[in-house]
Amino acid sequence: MRQKIVHVTEALGGGVLHCVALLANRQAAAGDDVVVLHSVRQDTPPAAKLNELFDPRVRRQVVDMRTRIGAHDIVSVFRVLIELFRERPDIVHLHSSKAAALGRIAACVLGITSRTIYSPHGFAFLKEDISPLKISLFLLIERMLHAAGGHIVACSKSELRYARMLLLRAERTSLVENAVKLDEFRLDGRRKADEQVVVCTSARVTYQKAPWRFTRLAQRFSGTSKARFMWFGDGEADAIDNWIDRDAVELSGWIPAADLRRRLLQCDIFVLPSLWEGMPIALIEAQAAGLPAVASRIVGNRDVIVHGVTGFLANDDEELAHYTQRLIDDADLRQRMGAAASAHARARFGDSQLFRSYVGIYRRLLTPIQGHSLPAVTHGLSHEVPK
Repeated sequence: MRQKIVHVTEALGGGVLHCVALLANRQAAAGDDVVVLHSVRQDTPPAAKLNELFDPRVRRQVVDMRTRIGAHDIVSVFRVLIELFRERPDIVHLHSSKAAALGRIAACVLGITSRTIYSPHGFAFLKEDISPLKISLFLLIERMLHAAGGHIVACSKSELRYARMLLLRAERTSLVENAVKLDEFRLDGRRKADEQVVVCTSARVTYQKAPWRFTRLAQRFSGTSKARFMWFGDGEADAIDNWIDRDAVELSGWIPAADLRRRLLQCDIFVLPSLWEGMPIALIEAQAAGLPAVASRIVGNRDVIVHGVTGFLANDDEELAHYTQRLIDDADLRQRMGAAASAHARARFGDSQLFRSYVGIYRRLLTPIQGHSLPAVTHGLSHEVPK
């Protein structure tokens, strides 16, 4: 028998889009009735692209949810509430901080907080581009809403530690690490060793990703023919002009996911100098493609990289340059770390593990209320987990 799952996200782009589509598609394939309520932002792909990413059995509905806090949030809560009342879900799965705030308020009104899950994908209070006052406000909001009910599912061990350390009723927390479809990374497509080393990253050009750090690395090696630097992704024109030196960095612009995977296989080193993360899909994809990585030592990055084994974690810009230099100069080290990165990703970050973990969490949330009268129609959770 089927269960109805409603995913709600304000941020349908980047890593959040990847995670929502991956999980929703697996659930639809397993026979569940799946709905995605989402808003449209600058980083949200057009409808035609979303149709390609989502299984046709997944129903999508646009609901206006804005990033900034304001009076418009009252309207957004009302719209989310109406959609949830109309859909009568067994499980409400909220993604990103803003959707979680709106969704949990709506769930409280409908009396279904016990069946509500929140996946932060990076807590808003960990951002480094907001004031200390906003950080305190976001943390207070998270504590109040978590105290009202619901279950938090962190995407990394570091995020789980923050949830249990900073929020009330920390026993209502779980861990399901982010994942990728490993069968889409064919290592036999990797390029042969070459004199010139290709150093890449994959992200939208935003403040969070610290693109000026990647540019500085590229400028450092621009006077030699040893390395070539590639940025897979796009961004706002002002951000690109301010932070990307096109003479040192080749910018691909937006490329489809399948094309990105092929391009990663033609690279040698992956660099991710972000200021904050949840658990970066781009870094997991790079490791699945057999690339050793150099990344900033922050939440998320440190949960993917095994320092000194699958790559390096850098405390500052000097270490970032030092570790990148080591990998550029040492082909044997790149090969060893790349092989270890691929093995690590395949053992830990497959989409089957992610799906099975969520099946278990959903079952635990539904089991105590089976046989009772619910505001939503309960369909049960008896389908088999696909191999």
